[in-house]
Amino acid sequence: MLSGSNRIIYLLFFFSGVAGLIYEIIWGRLLVLIFGSTTNSIVAVISAFLGGLAIGSLIAGKYSDKISQKKLIKTYALLELGVGLTSASTLLLLPAIKTLYGNFSDGTSVTLDLLFVKFALTIIVLLIPTILMGATLPVLMKFAEISNKSISKSVSLLYATNTLGGVVGVILAAFVLIEATGLTATLLIAVAINMAISLTALLIRAKEVKQAQRNQQETSFSKILTKETSLIIFAFAVSGMVAIAYEVLWSRVLTPTVGTFIYAFATILAIYILGIGIGSFIYERFSKLITSKYLAFGLCQMGIGFFALLSVLITHKFQIKSPFEIALMILPATILMGLTFPLVVSQIANEKSFGRTIGLSYFANTIGAILGGFIASFLLIPVFGSSQAIAVLSLINFTLALAFIYSQRKGPQFLKLASLTLAAILICVNFYLITFKGHRLYQVTNDLHILESKIDGSTYNFKEDEVASVFGFSNKKKDDLGLFIDGVATTSRVAETRLMSHIPITLHKNPQKMLVICFGMGTTFRSSLKHNLEVDAVELVPSVPTFMHYYHQNAQEVLNNPKGRVIINDGRNYAFLTTKKYDIVTIDPPPPFNAAGTSVLHSREFYRDLSSHLQKDGIVSQWIYYNKSRKDEISMAIKSFIDVFPYVLAIQKTDSVGGFFLEGSYSPIQKQRLDNLYKNPVVIDDLNEIFSPKLKTEEFYQTIGLEIVGNRKSLEALVNAYPPITDDRPRNEYFIIRQKFTKSPILEGKNAIDFSEELKSTYSSKNQN
Repeated sequence: MLSGSNRIIYLLFFFSGVAGLIYEIIWGRLLVLIFGSTTNSIVAVISAFLGGLAIGSLIAGKYSDKISQKKLIKTYALLELGVGLTSASTLLLLPAIKTLYGNFSDGTSVTLDLLFVKFALTIIVLLIPTILMGATLPVLMKFAEISNKSISKSVSLLYATNTLGGVVGVILAAFVLIEATGLTATLLIAVAINMAISLTALLIRAKEVKQAQRNQQETSFSKILTKETSLIIFAFAVSGMVAIAYEVLWSRVLTPTVGTFIYAFATILAIYILGIGIGSFIYERFSKLITSKYLAFGLCQMGIGFFALLSVLITHKFQIKSPFEIALMILPATILMGLTFPLVVSQIANEKSFGRTIGLSYFANTIGAILGGFIASFLLIPVFGSSQAIAVLSLINFTLALAFIYSQRKGPQFLKLASLTLAAILICVNFYLITFKGHRLYQVTNDLHILESKIDGSTYNFKEDEVASVFGFSNKKKDDLGLFIDGVATTSRVAETRLMSHIPITLHKNPQKMLVICFGMGTTFRSSLKHNLEVDAVELVPSVPTFMHYYHQNAQEVLNNPKGRVIINDGRNYAFLTTKKYDIVTIDPPPPFNAAGTSVLHSREFYRDLSSHLQKDGIVSQWIYYNKSRKDEISMAIKSFIDVFPYVLAIQKTDSVGGFFLEGSYSPIQKQRLDNLYKNPVVIDDLNEIFSPKLKTEEFYQTIGLEIVGNRKSLEALVNAYPPITDDRPRNEYFIIRQKFTKSPILEGKNAIDFSEELKSTYSSKNQN
């Protein structure tokens, strides 16, 4: 049973976990707005966050063994207060490092040097609050250990409580707070939680805390790090490396089936943390049954590897979609991961060195986790692919299992022999799968695409890089082609991707330089170069431009054009960093409209960044693909656009009810220039590539005619009641509450036709000339 003060402490540490995960989510989002959503930006942010936790744990572990129980609780209160205050200060530091970062990059390359710059700048923002967060763990665990007089109980229950609080933090932030209050307010709510924790801890009366009469003689790290304990801590670091790598890889493997919505990623993260919390919680219940902790650690590693490998085989056969199915796939391995922390600590800790052991163990595990993020993103995925990489990682688990099971001296020998045999069998099966049956490890959606292409006789390729999985195919006989990114159909051969180039070029009086954000099949980039412009194209996914030859016969010639340049970077980040000025900027965000990360290409701040890089009379052309989206969400996107540009035209194909082009400028747009579109032989020649037989010039007006369906005044009349999408309020990504409690038509079928007609009628009713 827990004493009254202990119950309060466990409750406080639960809410500390809530706040900690809220911070991680918000900081990740805010820093990606500065550094871009490239993989090295995300890894730099996560590494800095985890690095601070590791340092804090190591430092606090050293001193917590020297502090009395009464002072421990006061120390914890001050640490939580420090976390809250320094976390609030990050809202002031973030604008400062944004300005500073602009001096290190022009957005044209993502280099190793730039990765270190991102890491260093993130450290400036996060180091102090994360060190203080990391320090709370050994301090509070030392307090609990003195109170409980049980190492296993202290570690197991307190770590589980904090981890389960993290689950709540993920759910609150992703499913409720960000949508309801925005990023800044959500962070301030976490600050308020830390303040409340600190105040409550300070109010715990001294008489409720019994001073333990213990020998507080310091135990040095050298005495803790014997040959045996060093091996265990090293194994725990490797275990942390593998655990985080699994998290990265599971998210990638599940993306094609669970979707690219922010809620899917939050669900995977919450279930992952939940498993770790459950594992830590149940350890104390079963710790007395463990006769050999070497054997227990080895069996845990074997179980993690087995269930991780099983998850790959499951996703090869079944489409995992519901949270329940995700839980069934992930929880077995993560529960075993949760068992390892209390198992390791209770194996090597004693009363004198408890705090230091906690700090050192957590430090090693966290450093391993940082390494795991790098290895998974930059080595395993590009070399093996996400599914095969999970199988490779499970080999590490099986190897650890063999080493620890072999080293155990206590317990039944027949169990040791059986465990060794099973581990050896699993290693052999794993080698067989990776070496000879690698295709059996592909995620089911990607495997289906490959099988369909083989059956149809299509030319195809499947690649995975550090950002996404990419599948492209081309069937010349059936005149069929497509591009899938993370399992989502991104684009196909349509007139719209060519018109994204031709419309703004026609509307501009004398364009010279053009920026294409989102490369896709390379069609807009290619069409723009036909006008003899200087064209830059920005693409987030490194593999995407390599697929261009599946869609255009002269792809290599286009890519080698001296007037063209393909930049691998986040489009939003490039718009912030570049010093170059453009006459035209086109944006074609990836579908679906609600996908995670798409708000950065629809936000008001994004358009403001672009406007600062426009030449006089420059035009920004935004493709609004509204098919199957809610009307209110599309209205928010339009509102963001017209809030920035004083002159706007909305242009739609006469036969289309799925999307339209928004043309924005700071100068009046001469709409009569649109009549010259089909008089340009470059345009006619380019558009005729998608028709067989080729159309005559006069036939284009009927086949792909264009009409103006709105301007700034008419659009303002339609959407003025809606709030805009902003960086702080990414409303199109976070929508679950709004969609639950408000109604708005889905723009497909008749609703899409009605929306198109509403655009036209509103424009007409304003009697625009």
